[in-house]
Amino acid sequence: MLKVFLIFLIACVGYSDYFTGKSLLTRPLVLGPLVGLVMGNLEAGCKIGATLELAMMGAVGIGAALPPEVVSGGILGTAFAIAGHKDAGMAVALGLPIAMLVMLLRNVLFIVVVPLFMNRADKYAEEGDIKGVSRMHWFGGTFGMYLPLAILVAVSFYFGSSVMEQVLNSIPQFIQDGLSVSAGILPALGFAILLRMILNKKIVAFLIIGFVLTAYIGVPVLGVAIMAVSIIMLMAYGNLGQTAVAVNNGGTEVDDDEDF
Repeated sequence: MLKVFLIFLIACVGYSDYFTGKSLLTRPLVLGPLVGLVMGNLEAGCKIGATLELAMMGAVGIGAALPPEVVSGGILGTAFAIAGHKDAGMAVALGLPIAMLVMLLRNVLFIVVVPLFMNRADKYAEEGDIKGVSRMHWFGGTFGMYLPLAILVAVSFYFGSSVMEQVLNSIPQFIQDGLSVSAGILPALGFAILLRMILNKKIVAFLIIGFVLTAYIGVPVLGVAIMAVSIIMLMAYGNLGQTAVAVNNGGTEVDDDEDF
């Protein structure tokens, strides 16, 4: 029961962006290590969380399109895989269907439960009761989304861990190997979805440089990331310490570093 309670707390952390904004606590890269710590295998939690992050990297909401529910998929996929002593490929195979299913359940909450609080908030707004409107927003987020989803994750872990472990152990090895291969392909798909949204002629050169560094020179991912951060710092702060000289209308030079 302690693990169930801790999984519930991790789910609460994951769903906290309903109150804190997009803090990225929802991502499997954050939740995976926490689940691994609870399950007694931090290393597996880090590896599985990173793999799920790559697979779900493109799972972001754009307009009316709702992405898979990454919190439940990340937590339960990682927990079930560690409980069944399986690798990241199995976690991806479990996490994505779970995320899609919980997305449907989340939509039901949006349609059925949340409007109950919002309608009440409208009545408070008509009466000029600002505190009442604020309460309905808090109650709607807590009881309409936050707690139901966190409880769902904890209950699913409680009832599903032993059953899922038996199911995983009964899967033939050749199917497990196929799932591991597909898990290697899904991160590439996640990158492709992400690049389709953000790629343009201004950044494509950096993408090519990173590819050459890893594919032909053998620079590890951490090294490429450090180089990328350094390039960003040079682009953002490269002019610091230099004297920018501008000529004003009177023909005198103005030093931007001078205190005014």
